[in-house]
Amino acid sequence: MLRKISFACAINLAVLFSSASAHYLWINVDTKSGDLGTTNLYFEGGPGPGDGKYLDPFIERGTTWVRAVENNKPVPLKMSVVKKPGKRWLANKLQVSAPRSIDSFCKWGVYRYGKTDVLLHYYAKHIEADSLKDKNALARARQLELDIVPTFSDDGVEIQVLWKGKPAAGRPFKLQGAGGLKKNLTTDDEGRVRFKPLASGFHSMRTSVDEPEHSGTFEGKDHDIARHHSSLTVNLTVAKKSN
Repeated sequence: MLRKISFACAINLAVLFSSASAHYLWINVDTKSGDLGTTNLYFEGGPGPGDGKYLDPFIERGTTWVRAVENNKPVPLKMSVVKKPGKRWLANKLQVSAPRSIDSFCKWGVYRYGKTDVLLHYYAKHIEADSLKDKNALARARQLELDIVPTFSDDGVEIQVLWKGKPAAGRPFKLQGAGGLKKNLTTDDEGRVRFKPLASGFHSMRTSVDEPEHSGTFEGKDHDIARHHSSLTVNLTVAKKSN
């Protein structure tokens, strides 16, 4: 049976990942909601529900897809707004069974950081599969320009960050997971980082790429640079040691 993040666990992880000044796009799947599970999309400091204050661009122009192992072709999903007291996010009752990947993208808009106006883009992926084979089959989401591409093995996880299909070197990479795992890494010349999970459970990671030469106008607002943020969430299993 697939080991999935629960709704309550998502809330706890959101607190762990939260930042007063930063929002990122996150995806998870609640297998207890709907016949085949419900995917949830959050734009918060961490992978769980929040007030959804900055969610509107995702409602207006975001795109979310589901991919299956058989053909790996992204199929668009229609996301709906969910509201609970003090909480707002997007969700879809899935019609495709696991193993599967949920991917999403949105050109969010212009936000001012200090004196710099930044055009923000967000990408996210959630891989839901039991076997290493199926996880690896779903690793690459080719429709995402900034993609966190994992290779899973019994020895750990190797990540390659791809920007427009090419390795993104020297990029910050933040990782948090079960068992108290927390790392701030930097991608090498091939855009890679490596880690071993400490315990079975939910893991979340993110990275970013800047385009300092990308100035222009979006929705009537001038921007000095463009910035791209990408996240990956996945449940990992650590094999028990035999005596």
